[in-house]
Amino acid sequence: MQKAGLSYPRILAALTTAPGSRFGASARTGQLAVGFDADIVLVEGDPAQDIRALGRVRATWRGGRVIYRTAP
Repeated sequence: MQKAGLSYPRILAALTTAPGSRFGASARTGQLAVGFDADIVLVEGDPAQDIRALGRVRATWRGGRVIYRTAP
């Protein structure tokens, strides 16, 4: 996405708020807020500085429960 010319804010929106809006779930997905689904991906690094950090997933939560975690 970056190589196609998208900025980091647009990439982040494409991975978070845009799918919620597109599929009619924006009232419960796409952001960290009270009452939302608590789907979170923790990455190593700052993707705003190095977009490749999005590929270094360390943990994933779905509905507030850990579904993936790398070994320490």
